[in-house]
Amino acid sequence: MTNIFVRFFITLILSFLLISSSSLAFHKKNSQSDNKKTDWDGSKEAKKISETNAKQDFCALSAKGITVLEDGDPIPDLTTGEQRINEETGKPEFDQIEVNKIQVTGYHSPEPRNTGGVLIPTPANGLNFNISQDWRDIKLVTVLKMYCLQLKTEDRPNKFKGSYLEDFYRLVAAENGYLKADGVTGDYNKKLMEGPEGRGPIGGRDILKDGIIISNPDAVWYLPDFLIKQDLEIKKAIKQKKESEAAAKKKAEEDRKKKERNEARKKAERDGNEQWISENKQNYVDLFGKKLNEYENKIAELETKRNNLKSNLDSFETLMIEAEEDSKNAIADLVNRDNQEIKDLREILRDNIKQHLSKNDLEEYKSKFKKIEKINFNKYKNYTTLKDLIKRAEKSKKAKDFVGKDGYKIKLPKILGGKTKKITGDKIGFIQEFRNIENRDLGSGSDEVVFNMDSLNNSILNRSEDIKNYVNFKVEELKALDEELGQRIPWNLIIIGAVIAIIIIAVGVYLYFQRKEMDQLKREAEEKVGSLKNEFEGKLKSTSEQIKSVSRNTQRSQQTPLKAEDVVEEKPKTPEEIVAEKYDELVSDYKEAIDDFSKVAGFKQKWHGLALSKKARQEGTKTILVNSSRAFEKAEIWCVTFSDKYFAFPGSKVKSNMAIYMNFDFQKADEDFKGVFAVSTGTSYTTEPSVLRRGGAGFVVERVGKLIFPD
Repeated sequence: MTNIFVRFFITLILSFLLISSSSLAFHKKNSQSDNKKTDWDGSKEAKKISETNAKQDFCALSAKGITVLEDGDPIPDLTTGEQRINEETGKPEFDQIEVNKIQVTGYHSPEPRNTGGVLIPTPANGLNFNISQDWRDIKLVTVLKMYCLQLKTEDRPNKFKGSYLEDFYRLVAAENGYLKADGVTGDYNKKLMEGPEGRGPIGGRDILKDGIIISNPDAVWYLPDFLIKQDLEIKKAIKQKKESEAAAKKKAEEDRKKKERNEARKKAERDGNEQWISENKQNYVDLFGKKLNEYENKIAELETKRNNLKSNLDSFETLMIEAEEDSKNAIADLVNRDNQEIKDLREILRDNIKQHLSKNDLEEYKSKFKKIEKINFNKYKNYTTLKDLIKRAEKSKKAKDFVGKDGYKIKLPKILGGKTKKITGDKIGFIQEFRNIENRDLGSGSDEVVFNMDSLNNSILNRSEDIKNYVNFKVEELKALDEELGQRIPWNLIIIGAVIAIIIIAVGVYLYFQRKEMDQLKREAEEKVGSLKNEFEGKLKSTSEQIKSVSRNTQRSQQTPLKAEDVVEEKPKTPEEIVAEKYDELVSDYKEAIDDFSKVAGFKQKWHGLALSKKARQEGTKTILVNSSRAFEKAEIWCVTFSDKYFAFPGSKVKSNMAIYMNFDFQKADEDFKGVFAVSTGTSYTTEPSVLRRGGAGFVVERVGKLIFPD
């Protein structure tokens, strides 16, 4: 039945497409306009983007941002206080407010429809459709565009030229025999009647009736604007037809049951009470029991569901208690509590504790469960009614109890008309009582209880996941960071110690040479005193010998010890030189990672990479970046760090999707990376990282980087 409706619906749609006029193939001649809701705020800057998005979403010929007047709040009458009525028109009056909308012209319905493997240009329902001369001049591409044939796996292009549709339409043309001179390449610019299948039935196939073959399972088409009204009328007709058939089916079922009861009653009267009971009672009792088993299975399911809910609630309470205790211990046991990373992560954890470990949530869950816990599933009305019915049916030995009976009738005397009059009401039997509840659930409120239990259980499970993700995970992250900081080499302390050691050594060396020089002077003085003493005591040496002696002593005193071979020591690097070398190494690794996807994982591990995205709502002049929900390999912004410095680079996905960002004069790139990277064009793809600092629950952009796309 469903397939018949679908075929009927498609046939009517396509009939409208072809019968309306010979110019329907040209959407421009029949295009209509409609004002669509939009998120455009009315600014000139966002107008072009909103128009482009609307044109793409509705596959429209044109889209224009406009401001229209619409009814706002009712205007009150100053006397009565009720809404004011216009005296001339008699209609209620409203305040007029300006609303920003996008006016689309020549548009299509946004809902895609599957081709089912074939796109039928003419209805295949036996209608005698005469093809006009205009139809003969229509090109294949015109028909495909009229249907707005696309692939649901691809984004709607804003124009045909240069889009994937050109290749897709060539494949469709080739698949249906519309080929260029080479006999292989599809030619969608050929007229519909120029293809091998367009000239008439070939091999039992006529393209106008059997359709254009579309083998791609992802192919969809969209309804043009001038047929939307007819489409609604067709859907309304189909709905009315379904409702009419459903009503007829229901009446037929009621008539069948009524006939069944009448036949059963007649049979009981005809065969006698004992024979009817012997042949039918147990069958009906078994039928009643089968329905009772269904009810009892449903009750068992409800009991199981409630027990699982109780278990999940208890686990949630335990999870909250343990998470609160673990988080307190983690904060209390911090070793590097003065480290800025530790401080930032600790503040995030405290905020998450306030948000996700609220006692109010637990109390609310317990209150809701307490109401569910009080429900007695065995007291539902239809269940108790059926149990009572089975009890009465098992005891009964009368056929009329099962099939029912008419009211008691008497014949009036002639003076009162002599007619027969019923003086008691009819009584339905067990069979009819069962039919009344046969297709019903346990009783009023049972479906609501199932919904409430599922809703509460889902809420508990979701909140449990939040605690694990935002509290437990942050606790482990805080512990790991504290432990990592404890194992890091304290280069700053080592450098300070080295500088102090160098100073101490330099002072020691200076004192050593000073003392050595003093000892040398002392020895020279002693030698001079000894020499003079020898002169006065001996008085035997000549003046020349004394002069020579003095000269020799003077030369010895002026002689310096032989210099040892100069030792070339390597000059230690400054902290600035160390950071510069580290930065050059980071940039080199980044360039390798964006050019070779296999190196992304190693790059992330080496430089402690994080996936970031812009915070949805920005406050202040600084741009805020927060953790992205995407994996590092698929994120648009990569954060890396060394020596307590944080940098943001464009991810490899930005370079691989460079063509997308280059559309619309880099508007998407400007929007995505505003405040993070200044977007411009140059001779090649070039990047310069942004400089970040830790701040609150994320990072603050201290210096904007650069993102240069090739011309």
